Amino acid sequence: MDKSYPLQTRNLNLYYRKFHALKDVTMSVEAKTITAIIGPSGCGKSTLVRCFNRMNDTILGARVEGQILVEGRDIYAPDTDLTQLRKTAGMVFQHPTPFPLSIFDNVTYGPRVHGESRPEELSGIVEQSLQSVHLWDELKDRLHEPALDLSPEQQQRLCIARLAAVRPRIILMDEPCSALDPIATSHIEELMEELVRDYTILIVTHNMAQAARVSRNTAFMLLGELVEYGETARIFQAPKDNRTKEYISGRYG
Repeated sequence: MDKSYPLQTRNLNLYYRKFHALKDVTMSVEAKTITAIIGPSGCGKSTLVRCFNRMNDTILGARVEGQILVEGRDIYAPDTDLTQLRKTAGMVFQHPTPFPLSIFDNVTYGPRVHGESRPEELSGIVEQSLQSVHLWDELKDRLHEPALDLSPEQQQRLCIARLAAVRPRIILMDEPCSALDPIATSHIEELMEELVRDYTILIVTHNMAQAARVSRNTAFMLLGELVEYGETARIFQAPKDNRTKEYISGRYG
């Protein structure tokens, strides 16, 4: 497979015990683009995005066949370092997940895990990370307040800042705006459009309008299969598969 694509699968199958959740999925995600995965509930969208940092390993009975490469490396190779993998490909979840710690301690959690303990370095990381998500001016005088006191949008931005603090190269987003109101959603979308200059972003979304707005490429999934994958404009305007056309037109899902 072409190593210029930071996320790749080939003939990927995933089972939860006897349930066949992903079926022969082959795809390559372009670097420093936003790629959206759309499809009805239960189609395998979240399962697929969670494959890229092995989050499905935490589910009892999950089993993978086929190949998953992150930056050209087989993530199921025996020498895979899961901590390093999840540093390279970080996850933003459906609901904001700040730790029950201060804002400062949330952002510095990852760097501390990876061995950084110098106060001046940690302070610099906090400032840089919060600036990257446009929270520094809002929070610079509140760094030692509980992160759980922030608004949902601020919490989601903080979670992205927490990722930025460990310098990932890939951001995996599992419906990151589903718990947010329309105004907060637009702010997160604007942030994504800035972040993609430096990161590869793979986003699961139930919101087709969001996929059309923010992504360069879109994958449509149905019943565990990757039905169609290509440039977002073509997928929405001239889908090749009738199932894609029916989903986008609202006939089902």
